[in-house]
Amino acid sequence: MYSNMKKSQRNRNDPREEKGQNEKPSRHFLKYMKKKLAFTFFLVALVLIGLAVAVGFISREKEEEYGQRVLSQQTASSGVIPFRRGEITDRNGTLLATNEAVYNLILDPSVIGSNENIKGPTLDLLTECYGYDRAELEKLVADQPSSRYIRYELRMSEADRDKFLERQTQINDNMEIKDKIEGVWFETEYKRIYPYSTLACDLIGFASKDGAFGSYGIEQYYNDRLAGTTGRTYRYINENSEAEQVLKDAVDGNTVVSTIDVNLQSIAEEQIKKFNEEIGSKNTAVIIMNPNNGEILAMASYPYFDLNNPSDLSVSGYYTAEEIAAMSEEETQEALAGIWSNYVTQALYEPGSTAKPLTIAAGLEEGMLSPSNSYVCDGGWDYAEGKRINCHKLSGHGTLDLEGAIVESCNDALIQIGQQIGKETFCKYQPIFGLGSRTGIDLPGEENGILKNEEDMSEIDLVTNAFGQNFNATVIQMAAAHCSLINGGHYYTPHVVKEIVRPDGSVVETIDKTLVRETISESTSEFLKTAMTAMVDEQSPWSTAIPGYEIGGKTGTAEKLPRADRKYVVSFASFVPASNPEYYMMVVIDEPNVEDQSTGGYATNLTKSLWEAIIPYLNLFPTRDTGETPAQETEPQGAENPANGESPEGGENPANGENPEGESPEGGGNPANGENPEGGESPASGENPGEAENIEEGAYSNGIFQE
Repeated sequence: MYSNMKKSQRNRNDPREEKGQNEKPSRHFLKYMKKKLAFTFFLVALVLIGLAVAVGFISREKEEEYGQRVLSQQTASSGVIPFRRGEITDRNGTLLATNEAVYNLILDPSVIGSNENIKGPTLDLLTECYGYDRAELEKLVADQPSSRYIRYELRMSEADRDKFLERQTQINDNMEIKDKIEGVWFETEYKRIYPYSTLACDLIGFASKDGAFGSYGIEQYYNDRLAGTTGRTYRYINENSEAEQVLKDAVDGNTVVSTIDVNLQSIAEEQIKKFNEEIGSKNTAVIIMNPNNGEILAMASYPYFDLNNPSDLSVSGYYTAEEIAAMSEEETQEALAGIWSNYVTQALYEPGSTAKPLTIAAGLEEGMLSPSNSYVCDGGWDYAEGKRINCHKLSGHGTLDLEGAIVESCNDALIQIGQQIGKETFCKYQPIFGLGSRTGIDLPGEENGILKNEEDMSEIDLVTNAFGQNFNATVIQMAAAHCSLINGGHYYTPHVVKEIVRPDGSVVETIDKTLVRETISESTSEFLKTAMTAMVDEQSPWSTAIPGYEIGGKTGTAEKLPRADRKYVVSFASFVPASNPEYYMMVVIDEPNVEDQSTGGYATNLTKSLWEAIIPYLNLFPTRDTGETPAQETEPQGAENPANGESPEGGENPANGENPEGESPEGGGNPANGENPEGGESPASGENPGEAENIEEGAYSNGIFQE
């Protein structure tokens, strides 16, 4: 017993034994705590890293939003710093679209109403300078005493702004009086202006008042380059009750340098205006291109509109004041859409005989045709008993070779050529020449065109397509295709812009020529240039020939649907110098305002007037003896057809024009109502043709498929 007591007492009193008993639990506890602390540290570090990433993201992506939110808690006022929309120039730097500073008058009632020595003289000066109602100003200040920003008048001129600022300076600098003019300031904006008003309106388009958005033309297509970024100013009171300002500068838009030559554009529009003053039309269009790179040098059409006031229909010269006054809102908008649309790129039409060189080119490329081929024209083609498609010369051209088929613009010969090359080859080459699809021109709203495919093409479709009817194209499609015929077979994307330039003058982007495909061989191109030069040289009596100069060209006269209405589109494609073309021009006149639209050489006469004005400006030297006059003098516009019954280059047949041989087929065309049965609209030209097989529908006089 004694020994047990000793042992128990020893255990209670010996600290070493007590330490030994607690040693194992203490070590486990420390190890556990270390792990827990490590995990906690890791978790906290992970959260902190996540927060850092989130803060970084917010500062980068939402800096302005959160910055404005913070400043709003102590902001005294804020303002917008407008950007300058980029300018549009011609190829030589002439301004076509620019900006003018205008000013918004801003009132700060919290300052104006803070002191009678400010309120009285400030309201007096506003009334004196601008004729405002003094009582209205008093009420505004009284009703909104804490307001810091009220736009009271918008878009004032610089002269109106300066009138107030000059008097304000005089009063505030006068130390002998207590009066002060405060609480009024002017906010700058920019107004889009077009120095040449109507010039190149279809091509340029117009911009919204604030310059943020463009409509139509270059303004719309290049809006992302022309529009800048708005800046802002934030005025606020800091923690020390001191006024401070945060400034975020505006970024101005880039300048767009177009391919247009303002002088060529002016000549084109002047001649179009003259034509419409003397004769007039539903639509008249002119396009001038460089065939060797696709640059558009001029693009003009009638009717036109004022870019500075695009909603003013009276400017167009197309509607009378009485017609405009009688329009409903819906009719007005429809009329404006028609005026604003670009006939060259957005209207579908049947090209007529300007398509004949394309048909011949396809046959030459496939080895199916030879320049020595001959064709007998007896005045038309009988496709069924009593049914006939006439040539424009009812008595027939006799025997023609391939060049003669172009020179005489013989429908009968082209019908035979179409049958010779067949549907497969014809349908293969239409897309090669860019027909039926957008060219890719840098303008909005370009139409596709409508073609017959090989599977659906009937014999009537083939022969009418061969001489340019019963399919739809746009003017720009035909122009781009023709350029490839005369430049050696290179199809370039047509374009209206050369380069994009920053406000500091550095070049952002250069738009070079874009070769899309090779269409024909050099030899085929040479043949066609020769044939089309002969066509101009032998024109009679309406000639585009100019003594001393080689001009190549091809006429076109297409009858629109419904055929019985006898509405026509007349056109002329030409190029100078013919042997080595530097300039290409297409003139299209949709429904000239005359009783007999298919006669009179309207397109050829307008073309000659244009070249006579353009050639001296371009300083083109004669390539022939200036005494040479390969063709007769041009007859006055609207002259009657010759008595022998021939309709030169596609005019109507003589006398009463009846076709004793029978009916002509209902081919394709563009009706007057302008609807596109495929679901879209063709703004100016008209409808896609119906099925050509429906040959019984309608009878036609004068051999309806003109040259």
